[in-house]
Formats: sequence, C-alpha cells, structure tokens
Amino acid sequence: MKAIPVLLLLVLAVWYWQISLRGREYAIRQCKSVCRDLDMQLLDQTVSLSGIRLGMTANRDLMLIRRYRFETSCDGLDRYNGYMVLHGLNLQCVEVEQPGGKIIIDKTSHLH
Repeated sequence: MKAIPVLLLLVLAVWYWQISLRGREYAIRQCKSVCRDLDMQLLDQTVSLSGIRLGMTANRDLMLIRRYRFETSCDGLDRYNGYMVLHGLNLQCVEVEQPGGKIIIDKTSHLH
C-alpha cells in the first residue's frame, strides 16, 4: 500500500516533465518565429523558464502559465532580452527589447 503514493508521485513527475518539455519546445519555435519576423537573431540556448504559476481558463479549468526568457541580437554583437508568456500551450504575449525600444506582440500578433 505504501507503493501507491510513491507511484502516484512518480507519474505526476513524469507528466510534469513531459508538459514542461512540450512547453519549452513550443516556446523555442515561437521565439525563432518572432525573431525571424523582427529580423533579429535568437541567441542559441537562451530560452529558459523564468516563472510558472497556476491559472484558470475561461471554463474554470486549471492550466499552467509559463514565462520564458530569451536573448536576441540585431548584429551578432549586441544582446537584448525578450520574454514570452504561454497560457498552457497558447502564446499570450512576447516582449522584445531593441535599440529603438521595447516591442510588445500580443496574442493576436499585432505590433504595439
């Protein structure tokens, strides 16, 4: 009987690990796409989870809200910070610093 709680914890850990990997892979694809659209370079290995919390969908279901940090460059010499927020596996917003100021892209992909 003591094995059941341990097994349950193991299953939860594997589930969390898998959804975290999917979220990071999705974030990397989105970062590459945004950088390509802005004519910037996504610096290798800079996409990292900077925050995670629980949230609710419109249907009152639980979901993970993740914030990823990444770095970009205009010419390969400079470095600018960027941030991306995912609600589950849905992109909500991206913020990218540039020499001229910060660009914010909302979930409908309109530039501000």
